[in-house]
Amino acid sequence: MTPMFSGRVIPHRLPSCPGRDSRYTLRNNTNQDGTPWWVYYESPSGERIPADSAHSPLCALVNSIKQTHGGQPGGGFSINEHSQVIARTNDPEGTGNAIHLVGLDAGLVVAYHHTLTFRAGVLDPSVVVPVGQAWTGPLCGMTYSFAAPGNKKAPSRCLDEIFVEAEGRTLQLSHEAGITPYPPVAGALHVFLASLRHIFPQGGRFRVNEHGRAFTSNTNVYIGTIPHATWFPALTARS
Repeated sequence: MTPMFSGRVIPHRLPSCPGRDSRYTLRNNTNQDGTPWWVYYESPSGERIPADSAHSPLCALVNSIKQTHGGQPGGGFSINEHSQVIARTNDPEGTGNAIHLVGLDAGLVVAYHHTLTFRAGVLDPSVVVPVGQAWTGPLCGMTYSFAAPGNKKAPSRCLDEIFVEAEGRTLQLSHEAGITPYPPVAGALHVFLASLRHIFPQGGRFRVNEHGRAFTSNTNVYIGTIPHATWFPALTARS
């Protein structure tokens, strides 16, 4: 049975709302295997590249989310590092601003766990490359910042802080993930932070895609895979 989804606007913020960083979009193209909607990835050059398969349930989900809030089908959407689908559409109240929506099924934010590949698997968001080498997957994902060394960024004033600016507030990994002490002295997050500091000796911005793969925002250098157990939590119906 197809679940009934109810849309909910989420605050215009990172990492929940990646703006145009995601570069996934739905386009109406009946010439693509006879399927009316298809997922595309927009490369930095502006080329629209169709997914290797239809992903019809994902297309139906994105369109359903948008239309429950009065939007039109098709257009941009994102999948965050918890596989949660975030639709992007114009504000139906006519403000001219973009809004973001999630779908709720039985009170839970709807996720999509299948891998989207492009160019016969050449562009694969789940690939793992050696740390420090060029990221070869699609350039999608939620954007985060890594503090400069010695910058005890308020309010936590912890070293090696990962953070985002959200609606005038600074959200920090140390607080959001409830990690004490921060930074940890061992474990998966310790290893990930060490990789970040090696690649970002002066701090910088990076992306995390739907498979937890992290790479630099500007130079697309692979950092590693985030430890989900000690990361920013998934969106909830009330977050």
